[in-house]
Amino acid sequence: METTTSESGRTGVTVLPGGSVSGPMYPPGSKSLAQRYLLAAFLAEGPTRLAGVPECLDVEAMLGALRSLAGSGWGQDGNFVGGAWPLQGSPKTSLSLGESGTCARLLTACVALGGQGRGSVHFRPEGTLVSRTSPALGESLVAAGANLGTRFKAEAPPVLGWPLTVEPVDCPPCLTIRDPSSSQEVSGLLFALAARGGGTVAVEGVIPSEPYVRMTESVLEEFGVQVDEVDGLFTVTGALMAPAHTITIEPDASAAAVLLAAGCISGGTVRIPGLTSDSVQGDLRVIEYLQAFGCRGAVDAEGAMAGGVPSRGAKIDLSGEPDLAPVMAVVGAIACLRSGEPSVLEGLGTLEGKESPRLSGLAEVLRRLGWQVRTGPDWLSVDAAPTDFHGGAPPVPIDSKGDHRIAFTLSLLGVAHVGVRIVGADCVGKSYPNFWADLAGAGANIEL
Repeated sequence: METTTSESGRTGVTVLPGGSVSGPMYPPGSKSLAQRYLLAAFLAEGPTRLAGVPECLDVEAMLGALRSLAGSGWGQDGNFVGGAWPLQGSPKTSLSLGESGTCARLLTACVALGGQGRGSVHFRPEGTLVSRTSPALGESLVAAGANLGTRFKAEAPPVLGWPLTVEPVDCPPCLTIRDPSSSQEVSGLLFALAARGGGTVAVEGVIPSEPYVRMTESVLEEFGVQVDEVDGLFTVTGALMAPAHTITIEPDASAAAVLLAAGCISGGTVRIPGLTSDSVQGDLRVIEYLQAFGCRGAVDAEGAMAGGVPSRGAKIDLSGEPDLAPVMAVVGAIACLRSGEPSVLEGLGTLEGKESPRLSGLAEVLRRLGWQVRTGPDWLSVDAAPTDFHGGAPPVPIDSKGDHRIAFTLSLLGVAHVGVRIVGADCVGKSYPNFWADLAGAGANIEL
């Protein structure tokens, strides 16, 4: 499926109500798992066999950066041979990060603590990553002796951003991080310690999106490394060794959540084969959250399923799964439209620091389409639905702001409520390049 391109060069897609999204759907493999598996394979001894690596921009960023370190042919045959880290005595290397915050934080930690024998490494961001920061990680790495160049300022609060040039040092056995702003900061330190052969990291403060740290622990365990945590002290033991079995990357739960919600709000039923009850992805809780709004949902050894139109308001805490906030905001808005009941989403304190300011962006979109919405530092409340909506209104043009999750949000509003013309629709390539084709193929009413 192709999308139209405006004179400004930005692609657009129009999503209209009237279609029922139903049937089995196949989102790409988890980009969060894929990036972690690729990094573990690079750091581990022996060849790792990976299947189902998704072709999306974030994963391509991690794969490209690792190939800059390991060689351009790394993993081309499906075998990702590790054991070459740390690279000794290499000249200055430049790594492209794309727009991937996961790639940026995990690689910055591993490279900065990757050993004094190698040369400096320059990290090049693209797009919105230029404006994103990771102060707690910067403070932790500098305390460990790393030289992070001019993008780190040891002020109050400290700042770490990209582009960045790093002079690697040997990883000390004990690390500390205070008040992390992202779970990826903690995950990066765990990977650095695993590459070292073990150690501890003390986390002072609350870890945002903590299920993603559990995902990291699960990946490391597959590679022979144990992570134990007691009262904020993470102990890493064991050496990274490539597993004997082929690792198949399961469907992306964040992407699946959009499809499952599309089924519910359009009056259809969607199944996601392969996203099973054994999943390590916290975003599989979308089934529980859809049920809170009166939808049907289930997950078992075969996959996940959801259907049934949202019929009641709900109050849910998304502190562990903030990527679900755009999806659940739409579900709450449709529940309010149908039942008149308000909904509250809590635990949204990290949203403003994403690819776009998502908390205020969600509120802006819903208000523009007629909902009454309030927000606070970490919450959003859908208080009342539009009362003057009439079918047949022309599609409302709304800019995705280059944020794939905002584009997903707009598609759901178009499916369920009023036609939406999504400007910058190609930003879904960050995580789900075939999203528009898959949505149309399942029954959504899409015009190009």
